Amino acid sequence: MSESIFSRYSCRKFSEKPVTDEQLTTITKAGMCAPTARNERPWEFLIIRSEEGRKKIAEASPYAESCLNAQAVIVALADSRRISKDSPWWIQDMSACVENMLIEITELGLGGVWLGLYPRQERGKAIAEAFGLESELIPFAAVPVGYPDTKDIKKERFESERIRWEQVKSE
Repeated sequence: MSESIFSRYSCRKFSEKPVTDEQLTTITKAGMCAPTARNERPWEFLIIRSEEGRKKIAEASPYAESCLNAQAVIVALADSRRISKDSPWWIQDMSACVENMLIEITELGLGGVWLGLYPRQERGKAIAEAFGLESELIPFAAVPVGYPDTKDIKKERFESERIRWEQVKSE
């Protein structure tokens, strides 16, 4: 079993210990390894380090206060120019991308949390305007990253009653 999957949690409090450009690149590289329908790979990334930029992200969503004390925020963007007109799968592609990043964040000993931007148009619009993004780039999620300030207690999430096993009906 992958320890990173089972120990990952939504970290919202970060220490002042710096995160390196190499770590951030590794995180985005993990995102780019996600499965993707039709090999469209719609992702691009905006990495924000400045206090001013992190504040703009925090102002774009009522749940993004954790961006203020993170060392960086990675915004996962979907490039609509890479998405087929008849394809609804880009949302799944982007979700897999963000989950890969969260697992890699844990693997690196860092903390992060998935902050949804899409489909809330007002959040995406605020991000696009704040950072001058082209209209084809859809802000999908923001992921604040840093070293955890506190170690959360691991919570057991497995619930066997949520598993349904095939029941073959005999005629």
